[in-house]
Amino acid sequence: MKFFTAALLVLAFPMVSQASALIYPESSIKLIDKTDVSLQKVSDSLNLGINAAGFQLVDTKESLLGTHNYFQQIVNGIEVEGAQIVVSINSHDEVIKVYNSALSGSLKNQDAAIPFLSETQALESAWAHLRVNGQLTAAPVAKLVYSKNMNLVYRIQLSTSSPVGHFDLTVDAQDGRVLESVDAALPRMKREEATVRNKGHALFNSFSSALKSFEFKAITKTLMTNEISMVDGTAQVFDPNPVVTLGRTDLQDTTEASVFLPAYTTQDLKEISFVNGVYSLKGPKVTLIDFESPAVAPSTSADGSWIFERQNPKFNDAMTYLHLDRSARYIESLGFTGSRAVFTKSIEVDANGVNGADNSHYIPSSRRLAFGNGCVDDNEDTDVILHELGHAIQHHINPSWFGGDTGAMGEGFGDYWAASYSVTTANGREGNVNWVFKWDGHNSCWPGRKLNAFSPLYDSARSYSAHAQVNGGISDELWSTPIFQAFLELYDRGVPRGDIDKIILEAHFGLGSGMKMPVMAQAIVKTAKALFPNEDYDQVYLRHFKKQKML
Repeated sequence: MKFFTAALLVLAFPMVSQASALIYPESSIKLIDKTDVSLQKVSDSLNLGINAAGFQLVDTKESLLGTHNYFQQIVNGIEVEGAQIVVSINSHDEVIKVYNSALSGSLKNQDAAIPFLSETQALESAWAHLRVNGQLTAAPVAKLVYSKNMNLVYRIQLSTSSPVGHFDLTVDAQDGRVLESVDAALPRMKREEATVRNKGHALFNSFSSALKSFEFKAITKTLMTNEISMVDGTAQVFDPNPVVTLGRTDLQDTTEASVFLPAYTTQDLKEISFVNGVYSLKGPKVTLIDFESPAVAPSTSADGSWIFERQNPKFNDAMTYLHLDRSARYIESLGFTGSRAVFTKSIEVDANGVNGADNSHYIPSSRRLAFGNGCVDDNEDTDVILHELGHAIQHHINPSWFGGDTGAMGEGFGDYWAASYSVTTANGREGNVNWVFKWDGHNSCWPGRKLNAFSPLYDSARSYSAHAQVNGGISDELWSTPIFQAFLELYDRGVPRGDIDKIILEAHFGLGSGMKMPVMAQAIVKTAKALFPNEDYDQVYLRHFKKQKML
């Protein structure tokens, strides 16, 4: 399929390269004020060798330590994907760090006539490539960018019901060829199952007709919205899971139901919605919806209570809402509120999705979560719920969380976020403290993962994707091990969990694409010292990163 339209672009970049770097100035770079950041002054002071005229300020974020200014590299009025300079400034208007993932080398243009597709044509090309015979399950995204190789492409994001998936496609902007197509959802464990496709003819003969149907449903849903009251409810849940609460590592999905009874606890559901006499698990932090197969509408209640037992979708709903909502509120309690907030909107979640598979995932394009129910239902284990939230945390703080070692670090951080909660619960030291997914995994369902994988050592010559096999372990564990072992050491010394998590969260601000483990490790060490200058927390992290050969 080829498309040609009359347009003229300037293109040709023979010698370009990209290598991300995190820079901490050795001497003070004082700016006039944080509202007038001179990128050229910063570049000249640090010898970055850039022309600030080729960058545009596209975003500003605030965190505990300062303000972070995101300058996007622009060529011919088009963004260069993943090419940014992030300048972080403290409250004294001093530059405290600079993250540089901009392309360097010769960007001198040569005239060339380049016919290219319209956005609609690119979407049609992607739709045809996927051979979609279902419908859209999320709003589509299309963006014209230069790739890191300076090829003009469209980045397309399509979520569809058949084939089931959340696809990222790269479409050549000149002739409509699909150069790459991947399911971009981030699963808890490596997918073994093939892409699911329904039988039968296509529901729509084009992307445009599918989009009209999707938009009509969205408008109808908006018009049906009534005035909502926010009230508290109650739920029977596991906290964090029966393995920890009961101190039993022998539990299986088939274990007699009566064995689990002492593991249940009744807790409050904060700010759920109440409309026309019906309570729903929709709140300011979390909203349960149905957007993936199987088609199971989120449960509701006539009295605001969800008192159910495991292996019941209503129990899964309550588990999902309560633990996501609680973790989001915990993040706010650390100071990440208002202009420093990590989450500015309610997180949409399908508590019974992933086509019923024994897996769960985060979807970067729509910023949604979904949980599967194979073997032990994933959301019976708080570890799985908080692991998936970990992906959301990283992508909300840093929307350019891709490339480099971010695949492995994303999984490792998710494991850390889950385990750092579980270990601090009443019986958190029961079972193996260095296991994550203690109930969902480490049984006949799947092996789970560990947080004390000391054998894998970092190799700077390679990149670490998610769930990859490395010498002596899994790439995810290579990252989770040093940050969790540092957590244990500090927590056992009496350092509050909140102070430790504050370091890890704050370290994610002011960064961009192409992150490597040593760079992220450096950010954590520096952040620990900046937040707690009179403590030795930075040295604890440094020691654990050195064990894995990251620093």
